[in-house]
Amino acid sequence: MAIDDLQWLQDHVNIGERGPDGHLYTKYFPGNIFGVALIYKLTAQPNDQPYVWARELASSATGASWALRVNALWGAIGMTSLLFLLKRYFDWRTAIATVLLIGICSDWWYQSRGLFSEVGAGAFLVTGLCLMAYDKPYASSTALAVSILFRPTNILALPVWAVSAWRKPRAAIGSALIVIAAGAFLCWFNYIRFGSILNFGYASERFGGPFFKNLEGVLFSPGRSPFVYSPILVLAIPGTWLLLRKQPILALICLVVIAAYVFTVARLFNWAGGTSWGARLITPTAPLCGVLLAPTVDYIWKNKLLATAALLLGFAGFSVQMLALLRDPMRVIMEHVATGEIDNQETLYTLRNSWLALQIRSMPSWQRCDLDASTLRAWFADCRQ
Repeated sequence: MAIDDLQWLQDHVNIGERGPDGHLYTKYFPGNIFGVALIYKLTAQPNDQPYVWARELASSATGASWALRVNALWGAIGMTSLLFLLKRYFDWRTAIATVLLIGICSDWWYQSRGLFSEVGAGAFLVTGLCLMAYDKPYASSTALAVSILFRPTNILALPVWAVSAWRKPRAAIGSALIVIAAGAFLCWFNYIRFGSILNFGYASERFGGPFFKNLEGVLFSPGRSPFVYSPILVLAIPGTWLLLRKQPILALICLVVIAAYVFTVARLFNWAGGTSWGARLITPTAPLCGVLLAPTVDYIWKNKLLATAALLLGFAGFSVQMLALLRDPMRVIMEHVATGEIDNQETLYTLRNSWLALQIRSMPSWQRCDLDASTLRAWFADCRQ
C-alpha cells in the first residue's frame, strides 16, 4: 500500500502523508483503492499503459484505462438502484424519467467519469436505501457498509440501517454488526498506514471552517452550488413536500442524510473540495435528491406548466454536462488559474469568472480533439494518440 514512487506527485499535490515507518501512503479510502485494483487486474493486457504514468497523470481525470473508468460502473449501479427504489413507490414512467434527469442532467454524470470516491459512496448508499425499501436488512446493511468504505462520512446514513432494524427487529443485531465491521476495517486500515485509527491521511484538511459562510458557498456559490451544475434539483424542493405527505419515512431519511452531509461539508476548511468541477463533496447525496425529485416528476404528467419547467431545467443541466464533455474543465482552470490570470476564489464566488463561465468562454476555440472522452476522440483519426 506504500506509494513511495509517487513522491514526485506528493510534492505538487497532497495525495497522502508518511506513516510512522517512513513510507508514503495514500489518503484515499479503501473503496476506490480496491475497486480500481480489481478492475485494473481483471482488464490488464500485456501492452497496457501504467495506471499512473512516470511523469504525469492522464491528460484528463476521465483517463484512458479501464481502471480509470471504475466510477462509470459505480454510477450505473447507483442509477439502477435508484430506478428500482423509485419503482417501489411510483410507476415505471416516473421512475425512468427521474433516473434520466439525475443520470444525464445532473452533476452525477460528470462525477461518474472521474475517479473520486464520492460516486461509489453515493451508489452504494442509494443501493442500501433501495434494499431497505424492499425489506432486505442484511443486504441493505452490507451496501451501507460498502458505502462507508468509500466515504466514512456515510456513517451519517445510519437512519437507513435504523429503519431496517425497526421493521425487522430480529435482524437488528446482525445487520448492525455488518456496519460495525466496516468501521472496524477502516480503523485497521488507518492504523497500519498511519499508526492511528483516527488518522485518515488528511492532515491538512480539518474541520473548523466558518460554518455559515461555507454553508452559503456549498449551496449557492456560482462555483460549487448543486443548483448551478444540476438545476433540475430545484424541483426536488416541492418534491420533498409531496413525498413527506405520501412516504414520510423515506422522505425524512433522505432529508436527514442530505442535511447531515451538507452541514458536515460546510464545517470543512476545504469545503469546495479542492480543484474539482461541480459540487463534488455532496455527490453522494445526488441519488437521494433524485428520490425527492420523483414526486414532482410524477406530477408533470398532469401539469403542462410544470412539465415545461422540468424540460427547461433538464435541458439546462444536460447542457452543463455537455460543456464538461466537450472540453476537460481541468484544462480550462489550468489555463486561467494556474497562470495567475484569475484568482481561484473568483472561480468560486463570482459569476463572471466562475468555473462554468470560464468553460463557456472557452468554447469558441473548441476543436474536436478537445473532447474529454478517449472513446469519442478515437472516432477521429487525427485525435488518436
